Amino acid sequence: MYVLFKQPIFDKEGNVAFYEVMLKDIKTKEFPKNLDPLKATSITINIVTDVGPEKIGNGKPVFINVPSLFLEATMFELLPPEFVGIELVDNKDITNELLKAVNELVDRGFVFCIDDFGFEKVNYLPLLNKCHMVKINWKELVYSKEELTEVMGILKELKKGIIAKHIETEEEYDRAKNAGVDYFQGYYLSKPIPIRDIRSLYFMKGTVVKLYEALKNRDLKKVAEVIEQDVGATYRLLRFVKSLYRERAHDINSVEDAISFLSLNNVANFTLALAITELFAVHEEEELIKRSLLRASLSEELAKLYAPGLEEKAYITGLFSLTDELMGEHPQEIARELELDEDIVEAYESRYNELGLILSLVELLEEDMSNDEIVEKVANILKAPKTKVKKAIQNAKKITKEITSTGKSPRKRKKKTTR
Repeated sequence: MYVLFKQPIFDKEGNVAFYEVMLKDIKTKEFPKNLDPLKATSITINIVTDVGPEKIGNGKPVFINVPSLFLEATMFELLPPEFVGIELVDNKDITNELLKAVNELVDRGFVFCIDDFGFEKVNYLPLLNKCHMVKINWKELVYSKEELTEVMGILKELKKGIIAKHIETEEEYDRAKNAGVDYFQGYYLSKPIPIRDIRSLYFMKGTVVKLYEALKNRDLKKVAEVIEQDVGATYRLLRFVKSLYRERAHDINSVEDAISFLSLNNVANFTLALAITELFAVHEEEELIKRSLLRASLSEELAKLYAPGLEEKAYITGLFSLTDELMGEHPQEIARELELDEDIVEAYESRYNELGLILSLVELLEEDMSNDEIVEKVANILKAPKTKVKKAIQNAKKITKEITSTGKSPRKRKKKTTR
């Protein structure tokens, strides 16, 4: 399990200027040894996108470590440049493609920092005139006092912000200040602070493939159908769109609502964000996702019998009803986080409404859907014929099976009503 940390970077007056975010192993508190740096960056960007960089940095920019190769990906389309900086690491091969990507992102307003800078690292030099800041490892300085003075003078003349990292003692801090460093980072000033673990909702392998096909055909209605059949993708989309449109958050209670706020290009970038993280579920999580989907489908079918007009809300209620097992957060907490309607929150908390009753009946049926006594009991509560309840169960099972095994989208969408 990994945890995302943030470490503050201070200015000369001792105020937090910005943060660096980094992944660490939850047990060792170190960078995960077996985790590819490229994937670490993907996971980090995933979390920063989901949570919101302005929230992580308390309004200050956050710097993300990015291997040069990864900079060519378009995932940065989802990140606001006013709250995100890019720290280039592993700059072994400086290609024309990399320099072009830097230019494009600088034009968009992103601030760049070169990690572990040194004039002796000649491969870094082509990046120098394109970047705004450099970071120097203060624990591993290779310069004499005279050389350091010369290096700092050149960087100042080039108007580059200078960050000293690995400041671990008062002596190192004083030396960096006296040398003319602009910003300071290290355990002497502040240790990294945990933000949240990365166990956000996973999604099924087939989701990205189906989304790609829908996007290829420029079919946003199909995109919505695919996303709402996956609890992880639904959660991430609602969270993403609500973070972009805070003032309209209460108008977004379904996948179709969320999609209507996005351009085709942004939907494509969201799909890329899903694909590039490679956080596909393992078998146990796949099974929980299937259970969530079955609950969602059955909730919708029962709503048709008991509370026509609540089908969409019933579907969402069922879909998020297992988040305590999937990601360790209660459904009502997820519903509040996503600012879903209050009757969905109430359904999770007290069950004292129609959605809550439907969810309770779904849980009862889940124990044994072939049990005639249970089916009859549910039918009596719904005041519906037993045959219709059986049909609802059959439909929900069929929908779930077809979605999870063949990639079809059998769920029929209701015609959208005007808000």
